[in-house]
Amino acid sequence: MTSPWQEWKKKNLERQETGVVRPWDVVNPETEYMAPEDSKARLDICNSCEFLNALHQCQKCGCLMPVKVTLKHATCPIGKW
Repeated sequence: MTSPWQEWKKKNLERQETGVVRPWDVVNPETEYMAPEDSKARLDICNSCEFLNALHQCQKCGCLMPVKVTLKHATCPIGKW
């Protein structure tokens, strides 16, 4: 029998592997981050996207992109990166 904590950790790992991220992943000590140059490349793509608003928020997923691009397992909701 697994504990609720073990189930939560398993579910959290599955989300990371599929590119689904949550806001609290930023403060999760087990979160993997991109190298700064790779994050910048992702953000450059976002900056040229028609779905990025003036607040640097994606209109498709609602994420703040300067933060989301740093998360290794994050993906673009329309497949640009």
